Amino acid sequence: FIIMNHLCGLDVGDPLAALNDHERRVLAAFRERYEFHLKTAVRDSADANDGDNDDEEKKDSSSSHQQSSNDDHEPTKPNSLPLQPTYTLPPSSLPPSGLRPLDDVTLYRYLLSDRHHKHLTFHPETSLQRLLSALRFRQTHQADLIVRNLASSSPTDIPPSVLRCQTLRIAIWAGRDRHHRPVVFERLGQFFQKGHASAATFEEWMESYLYFLERHFVEMRRAAEATGRPVQRIVYFADFQGVVSSILNRKIWTIVPLLKHLVRTVECHYPEIVDHIILFNVPRMASAAYNVVKGFLDPVTAEKIELFAGVPLERFRECMGEEVIPKEYGGRNEMEYPQTGDA
Repeated sequence: FIIMNHLCGLDVGDPLAALNDHERRVLAAFRERYEFHLKTAVRDSADANDGDNDDEEKKDSSSSHQQSSNDDHEPTKPNSLPLQPTYTLPPSSLPPSGLRPLDDVTLYRYLLSDRHHKHLTFHPETSLQRLLSALRFRQTHQADLIVRNLASSSPTDIPPSVLRCQTLRIAIWAGRDRHHRPVVFERLGQFFQKGHASAATFEEWMESYLYFLERHFVEMRRAAEATGRPVQRIVYFADFQGVVSSILNRKIWTIVPLLKHLVRTVECHYPEIVDHIILFNVPRMASAAYNVVKGFLDPVTAEKIELFAGVPLERFRECMGEEVIPKEYGGRNEMEYPQTGDA
């Protein structure tokens, strides 16, 4: 099955209840534009399949003298897409473009991605092209299969190369914040320090990063199911401990190009899924490195970042209960949070 529309089918009220009349009009027009592309893609796919089936029938007819006259030929057609957005779909129902019915939550997320962060003006055509490109990307890189693997209870569904990359870039899903959003802690400074960029191919890093991004939706749906609230974002906390060593040994400059490539190749297809970002243990020496990273981030994302020189325990407590904060940062969460491994 294929998974998208992470809130579909859940009793969580209206996730977009706070939208004003103007925002609803923009969303309705955006939906109309997207559904035009969806209907076109489905029609073109159906026409192509009809042509393939006609060719098969001609082949069968020309060789019918070699077969029993009682044999019936039943051309195979793809399953039709449902008219309404759903959480799961059979893979055979998708056209080659990867387009599928999308709910308003997903559509509005793409609209927000290109909304001017100061003037608050929408750019629907830019957002539409971003969305169409993201769906093609999902189809090309089998992102739907990744979500299925994540939703599976079997760890053997995760490729070994992904599991290995996860030991080289440590991140944990620590729990939920006070607004029920999933919480991620990452040892980003150690990732810089180790300089593991060459320990895997870019394709392996990209696949591992896709598993990380797609898990956002799995965790948000689980949080929404558990709380009955429309959870639409995660919160992210990155520990920069080790970044000074990475600057001194210059390994950070092997990691920065990798992160830049991942942001431009992958992350652009996953807009508006992080509510805020806290970077901590960030020494003054690291400010130059941070400015380099900030330079290739989306401006909307960059606006969400907070920096702290040490461990901001009080800020953590504002965001989440102590049972979510890892023990080494002053909380009570004893979840395994390993150090970054060697390549």
